[in-house]
Amino acid sequence: MSSQIPQMPEQPPAVPRAVSNPWKIATFCLTGALLATSAALVYTVADDESPYAGATVDPSPSIWQDDRPRTAPEPVEPESPTPSPSPSAGFKVGEEARNRGAVVTIKKVRETSSIIMSGTTKKAGSGAKYVVLETVVFNDTKASMDLTCGLPIVNNLLDEEGRRYDTIDDLYEVADNPQCNDQLQPGFKDAMLFVYRVPEGAKITAWEFSEYDLASDREPSIVQLSGVAT
Repeated sequence: MSSQIPQMPEQPPAVPRAVSNPWKIATFCLTGALLATSAALVYTVADDESPYAGATVDPSPSIWQDDRPRTAPEPVEPESPTPSPSPSAGFKVGEEARNRGAVVTIKKVRETSSIIMSGTTKKAGSGAKYVVLETVVFNDTKASMDLTCGLPIVNNLLDEEGRRYDTIDDLYEVADNPQCNDQLQPGFKDAMLFVYRVPEGAKITAWEFSEYDLASDREPSIVQLSGVAT
């Protein structure tokens, strides 16, 4: 007699729970759809009214944006350049020509082939001539002037080609000139010969001078000499 263990009946499959109320599910889905549609409409209207509508860059403020209030910079007026003194070009022979404290009157302009220096005749040489300016210098500065060994008056003789000539050396040796270290005191005047050696064919047009000053560049005063040399 065989003994068999009786088999247990298989577990019946679970029966899905029936939806208790299908209308609730339908109502929930419909409500969700309406809410999504409303949100889309609100976003569309807000996007159309935004000043950044159609922009390709995100208009939202950056985390690096400077939110400090900005004020317009005050206008800065350009500084007016300091006008430089213009040269006085209207002086003529016989007039007092002034440059600050130096006042010079040219009495006569002459050309010569020789001059007297230290009691002897000195010739200009071949192809050259001397131009002599007979002047009176008035010292209207606050200090003395050494007219022949110092440089109280910076000067040049000009010709029609724009060339500038310096005076000859050792003006104190020229007859009738002040001696070296003769100090023309403020408020006094003295006769002075300015002598230049120039090419024989040079046509002299003007004389320029200025009071000597290391502290600043000064525009020269100009005396017209065209046609006055004899």
